[in-house]
Amino acid sequence: MKKIIPIIFTSVFLYSCGSSTEHKEQNTPEVAPKITKVSTITVQPQLFEHFFQVQGAVDAEKNVLVVPEVGGLIKSLNVKEGQNIQKGQVIATFDSDVVASNIEELKDQLDVAKYMYEKQKALFDKGVGTELALKQAEGQYKTLQQTLHTLQTQKGKFILKAPFSGYVEEVFPVVGQMAAPSTPIIRLIDLSKLSVKADISESYLIKLNKNSLATLVFPALENLTIENLPIKRVGKFINPMNRTVGIEVRIPNPSSYLVPNLMSVVKIRDYADSSALVVPSSVILRDVEQKPYLFVLKDGKAKQQYITIGQISGDKTEVVEGLVPNEQVIDKGCRGIKDGEEVTVMN
Repeated sequence: MKKIIPIIFTSVFLYSCGSSTEHKEQNTPEVAPKITKVSTITVQPQLFEHFFQVQGAVDAEKNVLVVPEVGGLIKSLNVKEGQNIQKGQVIATFDSDVVASNIEELKDQLDVAKYMYEKQKALFDKGVGTELALKQAEGQYKTLQQTLHTLQTQKGKFILKAPFSGYVEEVFPVVGQMAAPSTPIIRLIDLSKLSVKADISESYLIKLNKNSLATLVFPALENLTIENLPIKRVGKFINPMNRTVGIEVRIPNPSSYLVPNLMSVVKIRDYADSSALVVPSSVILRDVEQKPYLFVLKDGKAKQQYITIGQISGDKTEVVEGLVPNEQVIDKGCRGIKDGEEVTVMN
């Protein structure tokens, strides 16, 4: 009897365990594998441009200090700072009383010389006077004429005129002040002909050609942008101190906000392909050997595809090998998948 009881207990225990295990198996549902959600982009040939950028500054083609050829007391100043003046307009006049006095005196002498010349010529025509006397009178008359012309030209230099139309930025002296020759009277700027000048590294020279275009950005003017401007000039001298060469980009129809020395960012296009295959830089991954690859969608699965990249511009990368038009490149979700993994597209 004592042997029968353990046997019965063991049988009941095993039956209970078996029933419990069977019950668990019956109540455990099958869990479907999780499928990664991704988005894709269709690769199509498009225009791709690459730019490099340098800092430059606005420069006026005509930005000069206007100076007189002769010195003297300033009698009048006919312009003010901030004024627009025209070519030939009188800027200032200088005391020319001494020259004016000399001119009046010379005119009297010229009248006498003219009279003597005409008399000698009349006598010579009648056969009375000599040729020598006529030549002397003629020489004296012409000499005084030339001297008068010289003095009148000199007097004209006591009137300072605008060499070109422009904007008066500064007026330096005041009326009554003595001005020596070559003393600056005003700063005159022609704001209708502006350009941006910058220095670029000599390594960029090989990338520039007649088709190179520049974009100008002015940060101080809320990033005012002027695009697709030809490069007017590329310098022919490399600065040995910093290994740079100067370039110049003309500004067409400059606005009143553009003034000399305003800072500009110069973005120069050094590469362009009208039918490039371009992808966001974020979809490009690298393996342990730093080889670039991306994932494309093939029959509902992610396929790892190695590529050769070209130029990079901003957040876009040119793919020169490894892609063909109309391929579906996996964009969002590309960093969490594996080659051959089944994915679902949620564009």
